[in-house]
Amino acid sequence: MFQYDYPQFEKKRLLRAEMLDKLRDYPKVFLDLQFQGFGDGIINGCNIVWDDGQLTISPGMIYWKGKLYFMEQPYMMECSAQDKIRYLKVQFLTEIRVTGKIMGNTRIFLEDKKPDPACEMELCRFRLQEGARLRSCYENFQDYSTEYDTVNIIHQPYAAEGGSTLNPRIIRQFSKEIMRSRPLDPLDASFSMTSLAVHGVVTVDCIREYLFVRLGEDYGDRGNGGLYRGLMEILKNQRNGEVRKGEVSRGKRSVMLL
Repeated sequence: MFQYDYPQFEKKRLLRAEMLDKLRDYPKVFLDLQFQGFGDGIINGCNIVWDDGQLTISPGMIYWKGKLYFMEQPYMMECSAQDKIRYLKVQFLTEIRVTGKIMGNTRIFLEDKKPDPACEMELCRFRLQEGARLRSCYENFQDYSTEYDTVNIIHQPYAAEGGSTLNPRIIRQFSKEIMRSRPLDPLDASFSMTSLAVHGVVTVDCIREYLFVRLGEDYGDRGNGGLYRGLMEILKNQRNGEVRKGEVSRGKRSVMLL
């Protein structure tokens, strides 16, 4: 049954060990239930900015294998131009048990190899050219995939119920561009308005089903890159005034039956 049990501290009463245990356990139990069923990824923060050869990752919270990791201070590191694709990654280290506590630590670093999904998570990727500046501001939805001198967060996993999904910034940008193009398909308007209402935090299943209905293809096994390409295709179709592929197919079948 549902209940709550919170210790009451009173003057001239003994402070018992179980009272402190309840204070200790309450936040952990709450967070465990709050993120139950979530996929691995960023919960909040972890924005990336480059300035004068230095990368700064803002404070944030990451969910990984059922554990919450917190970074309360900005993390700064050197980042020079090398004109090749580099990956900014978080490596999750082996849990340490010492007297009175359990510690879960991480390592943030740049490398030329893609993350190892067993113990690493991608924060971003980029290709910085000599003499250029690495930017993390985007002009439009397509700009998120610019190859050179741009922080690419498409493959960065964002924690959401049911699995990792696209960063909300990407979903919000897509939704705004769809709405400003005055969509003819009510599904586009519905998806975009709902996405904006939840600040862009959309589950991966919702994006997959939307793409399947609009494009007639299953993007479920293509990762964040596939989801992004599918959304880009919808934007291109919208600008070109094309109808849904499903509607075209139904129209063709009707002609054949006649």
